[in-house]
Amino acid sequence: MPLQIDDSPVVLTSAQTLTGWRREFCVELLGDGQARVFLRAVEAASLKATELKRGVLFHRVGAGFQDLAGVVAAAREPLEQLARSAVRQQPTKDNLFAAVTYDRAAWDRVVDALDAWQRRPHPVPVRHA
Repeated sequence: MPLQIDDSPVVLTSAQTLTGWRREFCVELLGDGQARVFLRAVEAASLKATELKRGVLFHRVGAGFQDLAGVVAAAREPLEQLARSAVRQQPTKDNLFAAVTYDRAAWDRVVDALDAWQRRPHPVPVRHA
């Protein structure tokens, strides 16, 4: 299975949300066509160079984001392309920060799908009198 979905709930309290905590959608590129998809809560914005050393791509999501399985289904094709394209490498003096190379266009399509998923209309519950 190329995509490992870790759908452990990521709960943010109201106090955390008010003090700058945020959620991030993450894809850890494991190599060999494998990737782990998960949500995490962070106190401050993650640093791209630091996360690339670990092979993790991330994108901020809204505080109410909860449907990881739904967004993975909506973005499955670019997520699988991203996983297939990832190649782990040993850092060299010319490339100290990126521990993995990947198809940036596939990641851009994942982000576009994620953003569209968050903007989609949500059904309004019907109240009966």
